[in-house]
Amino acid sequence: MLGTILSLRPKGADWLFSAKTFTASILALYIALAFDLDRPVWAMATVYIVAHPLSGVLASKAVYRVLGTILGAVAAVIFVPNLVNAPVLLSLVLAIWVGGCLFLSRLDRTPRSYLFMLAGYSAAIVGFPCVADPGSVFATGIARFQEISLGIICATLVSHIVFPRHIGPVIAARIDGWMGDITKLAEQSFDPETDANVLHNDRARIAADLGELHGLALHLGYEKSGFAGRTRQLQALQSVIAALLPVFYAIHDRLLALKAQQGELPVDVENILAGISAHIAAPDHDRARITALHAEIDAFAARVAGAKDWAGLLQVNLANRLHRLIDFHDDCRTLWEGIRAGTVPEDVLGRWQEGAKASALHRDYSAAFRSGLTAVIATAIVCGFWIASGWPSGATAAMMAAVGASIMSFLDNPVPALKGFIRYTALSVAVVLIYSLVILPGIDGFALLVMAFAPYFILLGVLMATPQTYGFGLAMLVNVVMILNIDTAYSSDVATLLGGGIASLAGFGVAAIVTAFVRVVPVDNFIRGMVQANWRDIAGIARGTFNMPRMVMIRRLLDRQGLILPRLAMAASHRETLIRVMPEVSIAASLYDLRRIRLFVEPHISSRIDVLLRNIARHFEARLDDFNRAPDPKLLAEVDNILRLVNDMTDGAQRQKLLIPLVALRRTLSKTDAPKLDRTAEIAANPALLSPRMGEIA
Repeated sequence: MLGTILSLRPKGADWLFSAKTFTASILALYIALAFDLDRPVWAMATVYIVAHPLSGVLASKAVYRVLGTILGAVAAVIFVPNLVNAPVLLSLVLAIWVGGCLFLSRLDRTPRSYLFMLAGYSAAIVGFPCVADPGSVFATGIARFQEISLGIICATLVSHIVFPRHIGPVIAARIDGWMGDITKLAEQSFDPETDANVLHNDRARIAADLGELHGLALHLGYEKSGFAGRTRQLQALQSVIAALLPVFYAIHDRLLALKAQQGELPVDVENILAGISAHIAAPDHDRARITALHAEIDAFAARVAGAKDWAGLLQVNLANRLHRLIDFHDDCRTLWEGIRAGTVPEDVLGRWQEGAKASALHRDYSAAFRSGLTAVIATAIVCGFWIASGWPSGATAAMMAAVGASIMSFLDNPVPALKGFIRYTALSVAVVLIYSLVILPGIDGFALLVMAFAPYFILLGVLMATPQTYGFGLAMLVNVVMILNIDTAYSSDVATLLGGGIASLAGFGVAAIVTAFVRVVPVDNFIRGMVQANWRDIAGIARGTFNMPRMVMIRRLLDRQGLILPRLAMAASHRETLIRVMPEVSIAASLYDLRRIRLFVEPHISSRIDVLLRNIARHFEARLDDFNRAPDPKLLAEVDNILRLVNDMTDGAQRQKLLIPLVALRRTLSKTDAPKLDRTAEIAANPALLSPRMGEIA
């Protein structure tokens, strides 16, 4: 950590953030001392806990912290007086409350998750110190609410009044960057010679960024930037960008197959691709150019509509995907221009809102359960030792166990962070002793106190502005504030200070040990879990039990890809796993379309599609137990059989609707060969091949 700190080069914005946060904390401390609140340091510490360089993020975090504190205090007021005569039961109830709230927090991937987490450990913070005096729990709950609310109000006012930094421009810069990425991705996807690794990485990186935008956009309602109130529109834009990724994948895949079949791309295909590239790269949004491109694709599609060979079917599918690309990109630009202008067409917004819902994000119930269980066990262990030993500082240790099991739960492996927090807490005790024994005895008045605090707090506050050193800065500030326990009169009780510090270390230590045994999941297992979650959804789509809109389905699969990407550096062996996520998105979309279209086609084709869907469902269900299971060759054979039947259909409209998902499915099942669509010679030699039937397979 020391090397990281020494290598930092703080910017002016970092120093401004630190100075603003220190000003807000001192204001909160002054007001708390003036009104003789129970523990003024809670107000000061709260400022640092909710501090964030972006005013909108701070405000939303503050609102949810207040609500969580209220809910936690209410729970403590209910539990403690009624169960104080049964300490074991009270400890168990509070531990289960902390764990249950943390479970809900881990399932909610929005800023609202902070509310549930705070409701959990706030009950521990209010409840455990009042076990010896249950009559004081209501007063303690009110005091904590007052002190935390005061800190939040001071932090919010200073952040919004003194050189506010809004989240809107940050989001705007991010989206402008995405528009450039889409232009680059189009050029890469239109070239069959593009390096596959580059394409995989670029698509996956955009998918990973989409999840971050979802969270950032939710903060817009808490600030007054130019994008305030545009959360719904920005999330719709996010859905469009997500929809573009599988379309780019499909186009590149069809071009690869077409070149493999014919040796080179048809001239009219190259001309269309050049026109679309120029359109996407153009700075203006020209509707006439969009109309002309659609007309050019229609003319191309009409020329290949009656084709019966595999290259012709690939071009039919390609034409459909190019139409879709232009429409999606049109909506993307329309939404972004409308958001900046303040007027988004309702029809465009309506098309994409469904995919922006929280249901489109992956929820890891297993990780949430383990996080909750960790909090229950850690809190219960400390409480058990406290009850058995009569430890005077047991309440502090129990509180810190609950807090330690909660605050780092968003990490895959919280143990290193908890170990760091333990080290920083020990270092904080040393800083507290210096302040308590050397500096504070000479302080006479609040102005001198501010001067004594300023160098340390402003310097450490700068570290909170950088993700790499945020944990160190926060721990060194909040622990010093809480252990020092500044009040209206100076007192230097070294035994109490050390007792509180040791109890904090013990609480965090137990949380770290329990986390290591219960919570930590190897990154390999996490990636496997994400992939298997995709397989369960694909099986559900094939069986018809996945009852969600198409765009929600695509967004959820891509969201998991975004979750896998940042972890690949720790599990390079799973690179191939990420590469096949995008083809699985194509499989899911094809199955979704086939289930819908089969209702309107001839019975003999519909029945075959039903059998195919059931067999694909069985295949993905079997892979949950056999991770590397290869597809049954009969699956590919049946897709080819259905393709031949569809290829001979006389109803052109139905034929084309079926060919689109079937060609895509055929390409994802096998990229190394082409289906035999004309088997006249084979059938003449063996009439049994005329109408092969496929049975149920595993």
